[in-house]
Order: sequence, then structure tokens, then C-alpha cells
Amino acid sequence: MKILNKTNILLFAVLTLTALSGCEDDGMKELDQKIQKIKSETKKSIEPIPKVVAYEPFTYSAQDLRSPFAKLDPEHESSSMLVDGDCESDVRPDPNRQKFEMEKYGLDALQYSGMIANKRELRGLVKILSGDSAGVIQPVHVGEYIGLNNGRISQIDSNQITIEAIVPNGRGCWENRTQYLVIGQ
Repeated sequence: MKILNKTNILLFAVLTLTALSGCEDDGMKELDQKIQKIKSETKKSIEPIPKVVAYEPFTYSAQDLRSPFAKLDPEHESSSMLVDGDCESDVRPDPNRQKFEMEKYGLDALQYSGMIANKRELRGLVKILSGDSAGVIQPVHVGEYIGLNNGRISQIDSNQITIEAIVPNGRGCWENRTQYLVIGQ
């Protein structure tokens, strides 16, 4: 039985060596080539860190000026209505005019949704996009005021509402500016 055992061990050893010798170069050359390629393509040095620019503090000096985002107080608004003597035109809004409902909203908060007409008149349909009345569709007609800049509707057609607004030019004067509410925007 010992001979059989030694024969089995010897046979097992020969088979194992044969199997291992078959795996000796199974793709190792390819692997070595890929490793060498990766090593040759890899950067050897690291780029230097960019220089840090020293922080220079900024002193805000406009704290005494009016915020451009705050509503004008009535006193300042009436003084801004005063026309400078060097104005090119005498255009200015009427401060005593009664405001319409649609003048509470900027044009960015309104959307032209369409128009309706009967035999007597044509009306545009304007959707309010923000505020307490968000989602409400309001009919408007030519001659009605709309928007924050004393804009008056001059024309309504199927694609847009044309608005003639009176806006301040920043030099104490006022100027006419045509603005549009385009359908779907």
C-alpha cells in the first residue's frame, strides 16, 4: 500500500507541476507591457500650487444711500418727479393720477395669455404670476395702465401687448420707453 501511496503522490506532483508550467506566461507579458505604458504616460511631477493673492478688505461706503431694491418713500418719489431744467423732453408721469389694479405688478410678474374680442372691443388676457393674486387672469384694454413704470397699453394683437412706459433716466428726467408683454412669456 505504501508503494501505491508513493505512486499517487508522485503522480499528483507531476500533474501539479505540469498544470503550473502551463500558467507560467499566461498574459504576463501583456500585463507587463500595459504597466510600462501606464508608467510612461503618467506625469512624474506635480504642478506647483498657484500663488495665493492676499485678501484686500473692501470698505462699503454706500450705506447712507437708498437701497435700489426698496420702494421709494412718498417724499423722495415726489422729489424725483421734479424735472431737471436740462431735460430733452417734457415727458413725466402724472403724480395725481389714480392707479389701476394692474399697476401693482412689474411686467416680470405678468404674462400675456391671449385675447378676447366682441363686436365693440378687443381685450388682452393677462395672467398674474406672483403675489396674493397669483394665477388670476385679468382682462385689459387699450388705454389702460399696467406695470410699475406708468405704462399705458397702446396696442393689443394676437402675439403681444405693446406698452408705452414713462421711466426715469437717472438724471432727474423722464423718457418714453416701449415695452412688450409677449404671449406665453
